[in-house]
Amino acid sequence: MSLLNNRSSMVLFQNEMGHRSQKIRMVLSEKGIACDFESLDPDSIPSEILEVNPSGNLPLLIDRELSLYHSGLIVEYLDERFPHPPLLPVYPVARAQTRLILHRFESDWCEPMDIIEDLATTKNEKNKSKKIIEKNLANSLGLFNNQNFFRSDDLTVLDTVIMPILFRLPYFGIKIPSSNSAKALNEYIERMRDYKSFSESISESEKELLI
Repeated sequence: MSLLNNRSSMVLFQNEMGHRSQKIRMVLSEKGIACDFESLDPDSIPSEILEVNPSGNLPLLIDRELSLYHSGLIVEYLDERFPHPPLLPVYPVARAQTRLILHRFESDWCEPMDIIEDLATTKNEKNKSKKIIEKNLANSLGLFNNQNFFRSDDLTVLDTVIMPILFRLPYFGIKIPSSNSAKALNEYIERMRDYKSFSESISESEKELLI
């Protein structure tokens, strides 16, 4: 049966071990959105998937005639289509500020993690990316405080980006600074690990290898 035809429900084509796929699963769980999951090997993407997603990147969301394959765009689409609970601020200034922080995390954390997760990258490239994340983590400690979520009393899109990265640090041997300044970050991680939509976002493969 075709992967794309005869779909009456939303489907997420995912990399079970990818941080960007976990981000989307967390959003789906937080909003209570019904969605089918199809796991693919990121190094062997079927040709019919490449027809709608030329980049071959995962995750890929198919919702009837719509195909989205950039995880940031997927989150914004889901937040607009299913507005409750909101993950992006309603007001333009706050939304712009959130997008600015997202841009920082994308370049400082997400892109290096992409390299680390990519089986095709060299050991030297992975080690370089690990050092980049460690440095950027140290520079980001001041962003964490004692609020329940990241700089907020409610879960936002920022949490769905940050936690899949932080969740992977021990597995990849990336160290969090041991100084007292990391206390708020470590407390944030402990709170979020028990949060329902995060725990539900962990795939079976992640449970076997990352926990």
